[in-house]
Order: sequence, then structure tokens, then C-alpha cells
Amino acid sequence: MSENTMLDRALVARELIARWDAQQTGYIRRRAERFDTIGRTVAHVCTGVAEPRVLDLAGGAGSLGAAVLEHVPTAHVVVADKDPALLALARDAWAGDARVEVAQIDLDSDAWVRHPAIVAGEFDAVVSSTALHWLSPDALVRVYFALSALVRPGGIVLNGDHLSYDAVSEPAMRALALSDDAEMQRDTFGAGVDTWDEWWDAVAASGAYGTELAARDEVWGSELHEPPLKVTLGFHLETLRSAGFAQAGTVWQYLDDHVLYGMR
Repeated sequence: MSENTMLDRALVARELIARWDAQQTGYIRRRAERFDTIGRTVAHVCTGVAEPRVLDLAGGAGSLGAAVLEHVPTAHVVVADKDPALLALARDAWAGDARVEVAQIDLDSDAWVRHPAIVAGEFDAVVSSTALHWLSPDALVRVYFALSALVRPGGIVLNGDHLSYDAVSEPAMRALALSDDAEMQRDTFGAGVDTWDEWWDAVAASGAYGTELAARDEVWGSELHEPPLKVTLGFHLETLRSAGFAQAGTVWQYLDDHVLYGMR
């Protein structure tokens, strides 16, 4: 691949990632605040570590990893995900930057912990955003138990995600959160920002990722259209404690949008 071709792909990838970030903000009102909280927390945990290892788990195109690098510019970030198209965007956007490594993994398979990028050393921090809710409850448990062996003592796992209010015990707050989400989506997408489907159409229209989009359909299959069972904040925290994390709780919250943590 020529230098000009690499540059062109990097520009296309960065533009698409910028549109991804705008699209995701339509679904998550305070996404930038969530990312900033995660980045600042990682920076505090990694104080005194010259080159922290950070795993952006189910990281897609690496937006959260990029936010962490703004706070910890000396970090080495492994962006790990199942989706070949999103990983290709991350790879192109960060081409030539040794701080970012891309790894294709499948969290539904225990083999992900043996990926060379994962076993290269303990992680100081593992971060994730709007992703782990796609795991089945049993897969989520396996992932948290695996992370307890991958994170160094004193290291941290930070997971930002929607964790819905209970429909039986908290119906009023559940209705409020759903209304707030609908208002944010109406305002954002009504102003011309890509919806989820429109963004994927833009990736296809770019002409740069046809091979990866075809591979994406093969990798995901019907999973893309089968939402998993939902679990509560309490399920996450109790699982982290059971997995061996000495401390677990919430770093940040806006309605049903949380950043939860587990500290080794």
C-alpha cells in the first residue's frame, strides 16, 4: 500500500469515526462526560506508571481508547473487538502510532484471553463503553472473572453503559430515563446527525471497507438482531466482587447511564 493510499484511508477512517461519535452521542446524552470521567480515573490509577497498559474492551473503532490517551498520552492501548469493520477503522485511523494496537477477539469464546495482545502483560486499566450489555449474563460473568486475572493489583476495570431502572421497583425513573433518551435522539437525529443505520450506510458508501463489511456479516450472523437478556447494576457489581475485585461501585451516573468500576 502506497503512502498516499494509507493517508487517504486514515482520513476516511477519521471522518467516519467522527460521525460515529456524533451518532453515539445521539443515544447517550452525556457521552463526552462519561468518557472524560473514565479517562481521568485511569490517569489517577496510573499515576507513577511510565507506560500504562490499557485494554479498550469491545472498543469498536477505539473512541474510548482515544479519550484515555488524551489523559494518559504515554499509555499503550489495545483496542479489542469482534467487529472487523470497526477494527479496520481503528487500524487506519491510528496507522503509524505505536501507542495503539488492534486485536480481533470474541468475548463469547474463552480463547480471547490467549490473544497475543492480551497475554503480552498485565493491564493497568480495562475500559469499555456501551458494549458489554450485548453479552449474555453467563458470558459477562466469564469476562469479569477473566479480567480479574488480567488486571494488576491496584488496577481498575471501568465499564460505562446503560443499566435500566427496574420496571417493577422503579417505574417512574425508568419512564423518565426512557423519555430523556427519546428526547435526545429526536433532537440529535432531527438535526441531521447519522442514525445507527445511516452511519453504516456511510461506511459502505465510502467504498473503503467492503471486504470488512462482508466479513462483519459472517462474524456476527444473527447476533446483530438478537438483543441479550438485561442485567442490573447490582449484578455487575456482585459479579466483580465474586471475581476477586477488592472494591466495586459506581464512579459516575446520569439517570440509568452508569460508569461502574472494579478495583483489584
